[in-house]
Amino acid sequence: MTEIDYSQMSDAEAKEYFNKNYNIGYVDESLPTPPNEVIFKHYVASALVYGLALLFFLFNPFYVEYYKKMEYMQEFALYLYLGYLFLAPIFLWTLKPRTVYVSHSVEVVNYLLKLFKREGLSKGANSVEILKWIIPTYKQKQALILFFIKFFFAPQMCIWAINHFNSTGAKFNELKTFHAAVMAKYTYSQILDMPKLLLRYRDSIFLIACMAMYFLDVFVYTIGYCTELTVLKNRIRTVECTGVGLVFCLLCYPVLNITVSNVLHWSHDELNFNGIVPSDPLNIIVWICMAIAFFFLIIYVSASVALFTRASNLTNRGTVSIFPYNIIRHPAYSAKISMWIMGSITFARHQIVNGQWGLFVASIIGGIGWAFIYYMRAITEERHLMHDPDYRAYMKKVKWKFIPGLW
Repeated sequence: MTEIDYSQMSDAEAKEYFNKNYNIGYVDESLPTPPNEVIFKHYVASALVYGLALLFFLFNPFYVEYYKKMEYMQEFALYLYLGYLFLAPIFLWTLKPRTVYVSHSVEVVNYLLKLFKREGLSKGANSVEILKWIIPTYKQKQALILFFIKFFFAPQMCIWAINHFNSTGAKFNELKTFHAAVMAKYTYSQILDMPKLLLRYRDSIFLIACMAMYFLDVFVYTIGYCTELTVLKNRIRTVECTGVGLVFCLLCYPVLNITVSNVLHWSHDELNFNGIVPSDPLNIIVWICMAIAFFFLIIYVSASVALFTRASNLTNRGTVSIFPYNIIRHPAYSAKISMWIMGSITFARHQIVNGQWGLFVASIIGGIGWAFIYYMRAITEERHLMHDPDYRAYMKKVKWKFIPGLW
């Protein structure tokens, strides 16, 4: 996507230019009700694209290994696909949405047919001509990367939501059983005088609260990745197509995040406050860091909730300006890095006390490395969103990127 100069345009002209030239979800309201052939073309193309995605999901080694303990996920995906094949025609021919005029599935199928039929490619084409021929059109490229994003993130978010939900319930029941056993032997005043019991309560409650918050976070994103409807106001306008934008985002998710953690020798586990300072686990510093970290976790999840149906990486589904996006433009990234800092303080204290200076320096370097990756995510994300006049207007209202009043 090339840079757009809106300086010589009015607000209305800028929106019209953006919608007609870049917004892949824009539908001209003057278009008539789509005829059956357009609807049928969209349905068949979508069935084909989703079918190819299903095959990839069922037989790709990464997903086979990722979900080997949850075979029902593959069955669920199959039934979901069959449900689409059966229910989609009912909704499409009943509602006749104008959005079929800008079908992403049709764009993908048209591109694949072009490659299969070698349309527009002369027999004596040289390597340069072949490369130019392979390059998809703007809408085709947007659609291809859009489906990659959906098919890459949606399964992961779904499984994370299930895992966090199940783990939260299991840990809560475990705490209830533990509490019943403790109360059968001790009074509350006795518990307060027993550091080991107090530590168990604190760590369990902290873990349950964090896992519940993360469930809410990934549940919202699961909805975002699995839906794109006008009624939900989450039609995709543009997709991040630059290599640098895609790379810095994907580095934060499996399997690439494991590689990054191994290279930096630093893993960003926001829940890992347990036993960090074995000699003094109930030190006031640990209590304060955990409390502040949970506060930032609330901010982090509130950013996801604010996005709601528009939540998804690497896509522009419209600008959100409610809390916390009315304070800074990248509240989720700022909150996540702040959580890491709180955890790192307790790590650093333990390393300094024990004279582990090599680990201390390595931890700082690793933390800075991860912070840089998230900084680049924010920069590339904003560069992508700035093509939308609505986001430019939002930037004028919310001036700060990461820290209110400072940056």
